[in-house]
Parts: sequence; structure tokens; C-alpha cells
Amino acid sequence: MDDKKIISGIKNKKEPYLSEFINKYGGVLKASIVKTIGNRDDLVIEILNDTLLAIWDNIDYFDENRSSFKNWCAGVAKYKAIDAIRKENRHESIDLDKVKNNISIEEDFSIDESGEILSLLNPEDRDIFKKLFIEGYSYDDLSNITEIPKDRLYNKVSRSKKKLKLQLGGKYD
Repeated sequence: MDDKKIISGIKNKKEPYLSEFINKYGGVLKASIVKTIGNRDDLVIEILNDTLLAIWDNIDYFDENRSSFKNWCAGVAKYKAIDAIRKENRHESIDLDKVKNNISIEEDFSIDESGEILSLLNPEDRDIFKKLFIEGYSYDDLSNITEIPKDRLYNKVSRSKKKLKLQLGGKYD
């Protein structure tokens, strides 16, 4: 079956054409994904499914004057793979048991020392640190309370940690 029939069939939301598309271009899609993220079978299948859905839903955006159908599909697969990697990196968690020199307030320094350390920060950053690391608020909760976007909170905390590290000479690294 030629590309024009497949494109027309997908535009008309006819599933047999999707099956034909998968038979013809499934290998191209998978190769594009694997080239982008490596051979991670669990993630490849998920991205492949996302890619098929994106092509099914967005077939009207294909423009034969800009690229071939095969290249457009490979591009969709590539960008879905990039999005999946970004999402995975954003949600990557840290196992605190594996982190060396993890600070524990009870063991490493007293509350008096923590107050002394936090006094090195400006009042707003000090308040953010207290709420996050002493009172146990989550970034989401703190974002709602302070009306500071979560990404800005992450940046403020990161900068404050660097500032403390420099001023303390790496003592609480």
C-alpha cells in the first residue's frame, strides 16, 4: 500500500490503515527512538505507543511539501523520545541511603547551629529553607503558600545551597 492511501486512511480514522502503517513504518519509528535513547525496551515500547498516538491524532499536520511521510514520522518518534527522556530526568528520584554525607539535623548539628547557618541567608531564602528542610513542606505546598512558582523555588534553593557551601567552606558538604 502506498503512502497516500495510508495517510488518507489515518486521516479518516480507519484502523486497518493504522495496522498497515505499523507494518510499513514500525521499524523506522523504533530505529529512530532507539537511536535517540538507546536500547531500553521498556521505554522504547512506551515511546512507540505515544508516537503512534501522536501520528494518529496529528496526521493533519503532515505536509508533503516539507518532507517525506517516512521522515515526518521518524521526526515525531525522535521528539517523543526526547520528551520522554526529559520527563524521566525531571522525575528522577534520589535514594538518600546511597548519598554520602547526607546531613541529618539530629546527628550532624544542633538546631542552634542550623539557625546560625541559616542566618547566612537573606530572610526570604531562610524562610524557604526552614519550611522545606526543617518543617517538612513539599515544594508544591510551599509554592502554593508563597505564590512563588515551583521552578523558581528550585532555583532559589539551589543558589542558596551553593552560597552556604561556599561560606561554610564545604564543612556540611
